[in-house]
Parts: sequence; structure tokens; C-alpha cells
Amino acid sequence: MLKRNAPLLAFLLVFVSVLYFVYSIPQYDPIVDAPDHEGGAVEDAFVGRVEMPSIDEIYVIENTAGRDLNKLAMFLEGRAAGLHYLSSEYFKKVKVHRKENRFVKSDDDVFLGLHLTLDSLGRFMDPKIMFSDSDDDVFKVKLLKHVEYFWRLPPSKQGKLEIWIPIRFHAN
Repeated sequence: MLKRNAPLLAFLLVFVSVLYFVYSIPQYDPIVDAPDHEGGAVEDAFVGRVEMPSIDEIYVIENTAGRDLNKLAMFLEGRAAGLHYLSSEYFKKVKVHRKENRFVKSDDDVFLGLHLTLDSLGRFMDPKIMFSDSDDDVFKVKLLKHVEYFWRLPPSKQGKLEIWIPIRFHAN
């Protein structure tokens, strides 16, 4: 009988040892307790929006790669959520300044122009801000790093695309 049930007994032994091992691992205790927020998160949320340019508002300087501008406009529309998240910290600071009755320049909207160069690998190389309503250099640097690091398009055979796009951040 032992020979016939040996595989079953071996499986049962392995199963019991795995259960013992899993339940012997100590539970994770967080080092810092999370503060209780009773609606504070809703007040702190950025409720504005980011207006990305349409195909008519994109100024093409050079398009030796032969890229489709309709696809580029759709790509830019898809990047609005990332820029929305990026700008929320800036507008939270503006909101705090309003509560303290200290107004800063460009309280409601930020309008800026980006100069982008897309290489043949699909990377935006060395983006530049041509003009901006904002005086916040931290916001500008974060925006440029975000564009350079996260924005990617499919590669082309050769050439580059150089464009200028206006972006408007609305704070409601």
C-alpha cells in the first residue's frame, strides 16, 4: 500500500511544507501610518485641463522624415493626460497663494510654446520652451524632462521633424 500511495504522500508532504513556509513568513508592518484624509484630497485636486494643439495649430518647420501630421496630432492629444498630471503641482501652489491672498503672475492659465525636434528614432531631442506665461522654472524644467523622457513615436527611415506647438494649461 505504501508503494502505491507514495506519490500522493509525497505531494501531500510538499503541500504541507509549502503551507508551513507561507504562514511562517512574518507579516509586513508599515513603518509610517498613513494620515487619515476626510475629503482633503478632493480639495487639493487639480480640476483644470490641458489644451493640446489641433493639426491646424502645429507649425511645421522641417519634415524631412515625411511623418503624417494627423498621426502626430493624435499622438499629442494622447499626451494631454501626462501634462495634466505634471501641471497639477504647479496649480496647487497657485491655489495656496490665492488662499494666502498672495497673487502670482499667471494665476489662471499658462500658455507656452514648445519647440520640438523629432529624430529618426522617434525621440524628441532637446525640447525648448520658446515662450511662456509662467515664471516657475521648476515647472518648465519638469515639462521639458517629461517630454524628452516619455514622449516617443515610431521610428522613421531617415530625416527629422521639427515643429513648434502651443500648449495651454487652464485652471478652473
